[in-house]
Amino acid sequence: MSIHARKPHWLILGPEASWITALEQHGIWGVKSPLYPEWKAIDPGDVIFFFATKPVSGVIGAGRMNNKFIQDKPLWPDEVAERKVIYPYRFDFSIEYVLEQPRWRKDRIKVPLAIQEMRRGISLLLERTVETLYAAFAGQFHYNLLRPAVENPPMSSLAKAAQEPGTHRLIQDLLFEIGNLNRLVCEKEYPMESERLDVVWRRVERSVPTYAFEIQVGGDIYHALGKLKHAHDLWNSNIFLVASETDKESVSQLMAGTFHEIEKVLRTLSPEVVRELHDKKRKWVDLERAVGLL
Repeated sequence: MSIHARKPHWLILGPEASWITALEQHGIWGVKSPLYPEWKAIDPGDVIFFFATKPVSGVIGAGRMNNKFIQDKPLWPDEVAERKVIYPYRFDFSIEYVLEQPRWRKDRIKVPLAIQEMRRGISLLLERTVETLYAAFAGQFHYNLLRPAVENPPMSSLAKAAQEPGTHRLIQDLLFEIGNLNRLVCEKEYPMESERLDVVWRRVERSVPTYAFEIQVGGDIYHALGKLKHAHDLWNSNIFLVASETDKESVSQLMAGTFHEIEKVLRTLSPEVVRELHDKKRKWVDLERAVGLL
């Protein structure tokens, strides 16, 4: 049995406009009541391939299902137009790779599918189709999808620490204090349109962020990079991603593909480096105060 087939792989079918909405919402999908059995069967961690129907007619990305929920508020264009919920059974998903939207029609993956794989909006894929898709991602997109293992590998001590409750808040507090020590105007959860950045530093009170930070230790790297790219495009901010060593490969692949435009401006910091920077900065400022320079 293939290593890929040890965990279910699904094909999610939908029109181009629905995928645009799903990705703008950072990974949300919904289905009608007839697809309840499939919605019930798909589990967190299952691999999903994004298939845009005509005129795209191909696979445009892949990710993993996270959480299922039932929603009573319209989201999709046809729901908003009719002012009612048409797709109540929803789930959110993480995005491992997605083709840039202007390239969907030209560069999508065209893969032969069995009849049963195209019959419904959520379809369980056959093993041979899964193998074909993994090969296509590597050959056509030059991206190696992370393959689901049978068991979780042993975590390093840093990875374990990164997943402990409060780690995100700790790093956020450290970055906030480092900015204060640098005599900058600092803010947590800084609003950016419909999003919030974890930490920003500004030169003066009435200015846009000069530095923007997102903290993702074991979290949604794609979403974090999307926010940082937007901050750079909007304000020309210096952008920083705090991520663990275990996420380095994912960051590198995304920077080489979807987020290649910010590859040269993004700086990645580990939680250890943030802690070291804070400790050294704290000692330096204390020394300056001790000798009367502050």
